[in-house]
Amino acid sequence: MKKLIRNSISTFLLSYIMVLIVPLMIATIGFQIAFRIVEDNLKVTHINMLQRSADIIENELVDVESVALQIASDNTIMEMASKSRGDNNYILPMMEALENFTLYLNYKDIDLLDSDKAYIYLKNTDLVLYEKSYYKPSIFRIYLKNWGIDYDEWREEMAQADSLGTYFRRNGDGFEYIFPFSRQMFGEKQGVIVLRIDGDVVARKMEFINSLESRETYMVEILDETGEQLWASHSAEEFPELTFEDLENSYLEKDGMSVIVAKSDKVDLYYVLVLPVKESLSQLATLKNIVLFLMLVAIAVGVALAMIQAIRKGRPVDEALQALAPDGEAPERYANLGTAVSEIMKKHADVLQENEKNKVTLKKNFFDELLKAEFSTEAQLRYGAARAEVDIDNQFYQTAYIQLFAENDFITVDSQTINEIRVLSRLMKNHLREICGNNVWFHKKNYNSEIAIFAIDNMEEDVFDLIRRTKEWVMSECHIEITSGIGGTCNNLLLIWRSVEEARIALENCTRDNPVVSYRAELIKRDECYFPSIAEEKLEESIRSGQWQETKDILALLETENCVNRKLSRNQFIKLNQKFMEVLGGACSKEELQEKAFWINEVLMQPEIPEQEYFQRLRQLYRKVCNDNVEKKQEQKSQMVEEIKDYIRAHYCESDMGLARVGSEFRVSESYLSTLFKEQSGGNFGDFLETLRIEKACELLQDKTITVNEVAEEVGYNSVQSFRRAFKRVKGVSPKEQREKCVKNF
Repeated sequence: MKKLIRNSISTFLLSYIMVLIVPLMIATIGFQIAFRIVEDNLKVTHINMLQRSADIIENELVDVESVALQIASDNTIMEMASKSRGDNNYILPMMEALENFTLYLNYKDIDLLDSDKAYIYLKNTDLVLYEKSYYKPSIFRIYLKNWGIDYDEWREEMAQADSLGTYFRRNGDGFEYIFPFSRQMFGEKQGVIVLRIDGDVVARKMEFINSLESRETYMVEILDETGEQLWASHSAEEFPELTFEDLENSYLEKDGMSVIVAKSDKVDLYYVLVLPVKESLSQLATLKNIVLFLMLVAIAVGVALAMIQAIRKGRPVDEALQALAPDGEAPERYANLGTAVSEIMKKHADVLQENEKNKVTLKKNFFDELLKAEFSTEAQLRYGAARAEVDIDNQFYQTAYIQLFAENDFITVDSQTINEIRVLSRLMKNHLREICGNNVWFHKKNYNSEIAIFAIDNMEEDVFDLIRRTKEWVMSECHIEITSGIGGTCNNLLLIWRSVEEARIALENCTRDNPVVSYRAELIKRDECYFPSIAEEKLEESIRSGQWQETKDILALLETENCVNRKLSRNQFIKLNQKFMEVLGGACSKEELQEKAFWINEVLMQPEIPEQEYFQRLRQLYRKVCNDNVEKKQEQKSQMVEEIKDYIRAHYCESDMGLARVGSEFRVSESYLSTLFKEQSGGNFGDFLETLRIEKACELLQDKTITVNEVAEEVGYNSVQSFRRAFKRVKGVSPKEQREKCVKNF
């Protein structure tokens, strides 16, 4: 053995093989990592394609819902719905209702809406409004038959005096949006609006279907919130049945199939793509086969060459490695492999670009809402910032209102000038970003104005000096003048509008000799009261929602502006008080307002208005209203949860009972319903429902003639496995053990 090891040929052979194996091992690891990346990208591609199509369809379904709501709100249609067969003089209202219904169907261009099959059923008169005429159901059944709808089932559904919840249902190759309506929100329905969604148009909206190779091996479907199928690209019995747990995953593999799910955020629908795992990852499988083949070829050729070289010449290791890459087939395959990987990665470039575009849009929308003061709470602000990937974990902010070509007239500016200003504006913003990094954000106000928001916690340079230096740079590089107003600092982004208002006032005071101005009290008109409309809107909104801290901050701001920075005359102060009373009037009753206004007017009736006492009383008054509104909301929430519990107790045995159904019944979102239920009752919605079902199951299990399967179905479970798990979770024993226990006790 020692002689064999010391043999030069064996030594060279072992060296050649080791040099061959090490690169192959490294290459194998690298390929595995590359395969994993490609596999993830392929999954993301399918998810994004489905989500993109779902978003397009969802936006149009929202428009369909909007059209239905407008139709249900029309006075003429509502008047016809409230009439009965014995009423006279309804010919003219009938014609007006027909005309308005047609206008609503045609005024909005919605591809999905098949307006030729839309109709309204009027319950009191038992008539159907369709195609610019009214039909008795016995005549209208001809159309129903052509559409594949059973007349008796249709009559039963239309005639029911049930709740007014909206829903979708399948119909032929498409599906329908059902919108019951009534004059009263929770009253008996007086009519039903039925709008048909064209299945062929849905298929066209699913553009990515054309990229799938075989129609027989995939299926795209739309499910409602209960999991019922509304539309499918084609029927296929071999595809797996999906549970609610399955629908909560964006991607899973089940029964040899790839299942991709996109959930609707607006209309509570699920969009599902199902195709064989083998096909969904066909490119990757081909790539793996190529790599495996090349690896085997490389190993075989490498070992053969190593043996030849070791036996014939015993050449050094570097010559053996060079022999592994001749001008032949193997190097070409390796080159093709690299090209194949590159091509696959290129296919995902459009997905990456689209994601970047979405980020830009989300960021623009975030700053639009921020500067318009549309965020009501800190939670809403942080949620919007997280979606837009904006870091708001700073304590102090300051704004600058920057204007290029301040003397230009927007109306007379041509398109070329606007394009030039856009380029100059981009250069200026890039310059500021180079200096400030992530500490500055921009929001375009109009064609030549930008609002810059600075997070000044980590900035070494003062904003005024920074803008002045930027102005000098723009002049030296582009030979143009900019003017800018600098607002005050702000420690709450919800009140950033205040700093922007100050920046606007400072901008109005810019001159040729003084193009950069910081806001100060001397710039304002001291004889006019300060109460901008945005402050009025935010104040009324915060009072209605019972947010005392935000209300107090706005009152403090208004007190400082009107009592410290300004000297108001008696008339101006009374005008300011009227504005405060108008805001208060929107948040309490007329009787309460009169009583509160009298208490405030006691201060105003004094010869010299004591401003400090006035605002002290105003704060007490507003705080009382905020607290009252909080209590009212709590009472409403508590009452609503009790009504929800009563509803669950009445329907818990039905299999579709869940958050989606209750949310639809009470017209709230599932997430809000879940949070509200836990907040008011101290327990989860699911636990409450499960406990009711299991308690009823315990009663049924005492009857030995009823099987466990029948008990599960009787209390609302779709599968006996789910029932057994729930029973074990609540009672600690299985249904069978519980039944035996009951028999022994008996």
